[in-house]
Amino acid sequence: MLRSKHRKYYIFCCAVWAVAVASKFKFHGLVFGFDYGNYQPDGKFYTYMALDFLNHNPANSAQQVVDWYLKNGFKMNTFTIQDLMPQTSYAYPVISHRILYPLLSVPFVALFGIPGMLVIPAISLLALFMSIQLLANKFNKSLVGLGIILILASSSTVMRWMMVNCTDALLVGLFSFLPLLLCHQFQKKSTAIVGIGLLIVLTSATRFVLPFWICIIFTLYFHDRKRISYLFLLLLSALSAIPALKAQISTALLPGETDSSTLTKIFQLPISFVKVFIIDFLEFGVLDRIFLIFIFITAIQSIRLYRRLSAQLFAASLFAGYVIGAINGTLGVNFRYQIPVLIFAAWALLDSLEITGSGLRLTPAINGNVVIDKAQ
Repeated sequence: MLRSKHRKYYIFCCAVWAVAVASKFKFHGLVFGFDYGNYQPDGKFYTYMALDFLNHNPANSAQQVVDWYLKNGFKMNTFTIQDLMPQTSYAYPVISHRILYPLLSVPFVALFGIPGMLVIPAISLLALFMSIQLLANKFNKSLVGLGIILILASSSTVMRWMMVNCTDALLVGLFSFLPLLLCHQFQKKSTAIVGIGLLIVLTSATRFVLPFWICIIFTLYFHDRKRISYLFLLLLSALSAIPALKAQISTALLPGETDSSTLTKIFQLPISFVKVFIIDFLEFGVLDRIFLIFIFITAIQSIRLYRRLSAQLFAASLFAGYVIGAINGTLGVNFRYQIPVLIFAAWALLDSLEITGSGLRLTPAINGNVVIDKAQ
């Protein structure tokens, strides 16, 4: 009955996704000097990794990427094979643990060549949209869910990072399952913990996400302080982050400050945090006002309903994203490191917009998950 009732919304969701993906293929390139191309400078490393998993020929794989970027890249599209190969690459210590995206891309690269690197991002975008619609249908707010999906699909910021050959889209796709886990009524309490643990491992094999999981786990813990399971998840997050933490601190921490000591860089982190935050929102004001309004309304609603788990997870994930942005220190990357917040923003907005006469609300359950019950 429910499937039949909601089928039209899922069909519309898929149609929006198809149009968004097709539009990104049709319209991409440089905008005000910013790279909105499908093949990003960082993406060359993941493309090389996928090709080498497939070919087992490092020099040949690197050469294919060099040739491809000369024709299809926009900014920083000229480099040598030495920039890609593990023995000589300047970036390898930082990205060597990010194996999930290139591994998942291998079969699609085998079928379609280097454009196959865009299949996993496209699937991840669909996972985000479908997760939002599933939540919306669960809260009896299907039209609101479609509205959120349309806003995200029309956002240049969202589509810039969700349809490129980088790890960002996969990370968003994986995090999109977390609210569904938390909102589901599991017969066994351990099922949600196992699911969250799996997400921790998978996201950690995608890119550095320890700040996200620390913030998320502490938020969940304060909703149910008696559960020792969260301590296990925190330990798992730390262990899963070890490959990323093994990267040279001088390389990963504020890489642009090459002349500063590690201690100096640590003291500069709060300043970097503020700079990244301010520049992001100034960029939104110029490049993506729709997304700026979306985030602003979500933030206001989350402050108003700060006791709700959805609002707290939105704030926690947004803060974690800016911590990672501060660690990187690069200004003007247009919400790239914060993009996993999308699913939490959608959840918080769905949770805060009541429907007159039949409103639903989220409340924390005893086991630390959330349940859906009718508003009193």
